[in-house]
Amino acid sequence: MKVLITGGAGVLGSNLSMMMLKRGYDVTVMDIVRPEEAWRLEEIIDSLNYLWKSTLDISREDVKNFDIVIDCAIGSADRPFGTSSPEHSAYGNVFPALHLLEAVKKIQNRQNPVIIYPSSFNALYGHGSKAYNEDFLPNPISLYGWTKASTELLYMAYHKSYDIPVIITRTASAYGPKGRSDELPHKLIIYALKRNQKFYLRSPLATRLWTYAKDIMNFYDKLLDLLEKDPEVIYGKTLHCAGNKKNEIIKNVELANKIKHLTNSDMEIIMGEYEPGETIGGTPLTFNVDNSYTQSILRWKPSYTIDDGLKETIEWFKENLWRYNIVSGVDKNEQK
Repeated sequence: MKVLITGGAGVLGSNLSMMMLKRGYDVTVMDIVRPEEAWRLEEIIDSLNYLWKSTLDISREDVKNFDIVIDCAIGSADRPFGTSSPEHSAYGNVFPALHLLEAVKKIQNRQNPVIIYPSSFNALYGHGSKAYNEDFLPNPISLYGWTKASTELLYMAYHKSYDIPVIITRTASAYGPKGRSDELPHKLIIYALKRNQKFYLRSPLATRLWTYAKDIMNFYDKLLDLLEKDPEVIYGKTLHCAGNKKNEIIKNVELANKIKHLTNSDMEIIMGEYEPGETIGGTPLTFNVDNSYTQSILRWKPSYTIDDGLKETIEWFKENLWRYNIVSGVDKNEQK
């Protein structure tokens, strides 16, 4: 099995690369990160093919010999950067997928590769407190959510118009080793480990469904099993990679207090303002989840509680804090 992972030097892409190499797949990574700086791949970079290239420049030749393409490339996931730079976020998150689809469409006399698009629950935030299931159409309330929703619809349009095999996987809020410093659990851990810090917590009462990295990899492992055995049953389908062992959906401030406790930190949490897209009708974001279709077709269930996943993540960050050279402390402009 030959696999191309765009954005393969990122968090999800690097974990997928490692997992697929273990499955015996021939893995090619495409990313704009210099190979020498792709530290998340340092353990396996000699075992894969590294294509230093942007998806915006992808061609038919780049995709024609692959069985699976996983589109992990994303121009901007940082918050609240998407709000302050909407054109950059829209262009960087939507147009690479269009270029990829056009390249695949041009393949002739050969079966198209299966394209897996890892989307986000941000595409659904806007349905209020309803239980999100796999049939829910996108209904975003943030710019970032709009970029994910638009790309979902783009993939499905090409699937229906050109018979390109497409699978959408919506991931809940993810965390774990090698995570980005802008993601809330990792940023909280970094501040907590630095000690005597103040943390300005945006959208403190908005809720999130956190899913640990190992559970996410188990989801994709089962998805690949199904692709090998009976792929057509999930072409054109949307699956939910979301949840934890207790299916806890918690407030951001509850996550902050969990990390304070687990790190034995004296970090001060300052309750901040709400970002655009974090409230519905003035009420902090809240929702429920129904993953019954995904669990039935993949026989997948998360096995890690939030606390169990956080404990492993904290231990990894203790050993790798040197990789995250960020300035911690409250921005003076944000203090009240």
